[in-house]
Formats: sequence, structure tokens, C-alpha cells
Amino acid sequence: MAQINPPKPLITPEARAEERQDRFQTGVLRSRSFFEENRTLVIGAVVGVVALVLAIIAFVAWRANQDAQAEQALGSILSAYEAGDLETALAGTDDRPGLLEIADDYGSATAAPFFAADALFQLGRYDEAAKYFGMVDDDGLMGASAIAGRAAILEVQGEHAEAADLYERAAARFKNDATSPGYLLDAGRAHQAAGDMDAAQRAYQTVLDDYADTPEATTATVELASVEAAANAVGTPTGDVEPGPAPDSTASASGVDAAAQQEAMQQALQQAMQNQ
Repeated sequence: MAQINPPKPLITPEARAEERQDRFQTGVLRSRSFFEENRTLVIGAVVGVVALVLAIIAFVAWRANQDAQAEQALGSILSAYEAGDLETALAGTDDRPGLLEIADDYGSATAAPFFAADALFQLGRYDEAAKYFGMVDDDGLMGASAIAGRAAILEVQGEHAEAADLYERAAARFKNDATSPGYLLDAGRAHQAAGDMDAAQRAYQTVLDDYADTPEATTATVELASVEAAANAVGTPTGDVEPGPAPDSTASASGVDAAAQQEAMQQALQQAMQNQ
């Protein structure tokens, strides 16, 4: 015969309530015991959390105050910068800190590094300008402008290939119709100076493809035609055009057929004006 298991005893609601109460009291006693045994550790942890929260609040308040002071200092000296008094703008006066001091004290919390770099660039102090352009965060419009500033310094110093790369970075960093096409034109010019005509063509073509409705598109059309005319004149094939005769290896780049180049530029300009 199969074994029949005996029925389990029923638990009344009162018994369940007593069981929960016992578990609660047991938990309280254990917690109290742990606290008593580890009082210093527990209190230290709580104090540490409170201290951390207070430190964060204090830092945020301090940073806001620092930012406010920096912006106030910057605003007081920008009038000299805007007036073209660059030396005063950089060095400051007896009662106003200059752009260099503000930039050194507050870094990228303000636009001081950018304005300092631009003033230094205008004064021909390129190494210092590069330092302060490098302090500007790469994000946004000002970041893109700082990258372009570093590119301009390299271009002045004859580092055309590196300058071209930075101009293209600036154009891509903050894409907009106001600055990107201009940076691409700068990149094309630098590529040409570096002798990389293919890269120059790509830069100008990007202006035509992505910024066709901007004034820079007309310039890009002319420059692109100029590069293509120069390439054809020295025997480099472009597209379906048959290459012309290669020049003597001793001939300089200035020996390119200027008349053919000028004609191509005029035709491109006329075409661009018709498309406007």
C-alpha cells in the first residue's frame, strides 16, 4: 500500500504575525550588536559620506565663484583687446589683470586663452600663441577656431602639410556654413604649398559638395580650376583630360603656363557667377 504523508499543521494568522515580529526583533538585535561592535567604523563611514557630499558642494560653489571672477576679469580687459591695444590686453594694468594672467590662473574656464593666443599671433609671438591655443578646449566653435589658429602658426612657419591637416580638423570639428568652408579653403592652399595637389583638389571639392551655397564656393571653383590647369600644364592627368608634355626636370614650378592657368580661372569664375 502506498504511504500517505500526514497533513502539515496549519499556521494561524496570529502565529505568522508573531513569527514576523520575532524576525524583526532578531534583526534589530543583530544590527544593534554589529553597531556596538563596530561603532567607530560605522560612524567613520557615515562621517566620510557626509564629508564627501559637503566637499562636492563646496567645490561646486568655489568653481562657480572662480568662474564668475574669471569672467569679470576677462570682461574688464577685453576693451583693450577690442581697441587693438594688444600689449596692454596681454599684460594688463595696475588694476586689471591681463589675458596672460587670467589664462594662466583660470585656464579654459574662460575664453582668455583664446584671446591671449590671438593677440600673441597678431604680434608675431607664434610659439607663445601656440601654447595658449593649445589650452583651449577642442569642443565647439571656439575649439575649432583654436585648431585653425594652430594651423595658421604652422603655415607661417612653413609647415604646410601639418597646417593643412589641422585646417581640415578645424573644418570638421564644428561644421557650419560660417567657418568650415573657409577652413577648407585654407587647407587647400596649404596642401598646394606642400605640393599635394590631389589633397588640395579634395579640399576644394568638399567646399563645392558640402557648402555649395556659401560665398566660399565661388573661390573654391576658381581654385579648383587653377589646380587642374596647373596639373595639366605640367603633364599630370586629371579626370579624362589627356596629359600635356612633361617639363624639363630642371624647370621650377613657377614655369607653369600662366596664360592657360589664367584662362581656366576666368572660365571657372564665369561659370560660378552664372550658377549663383
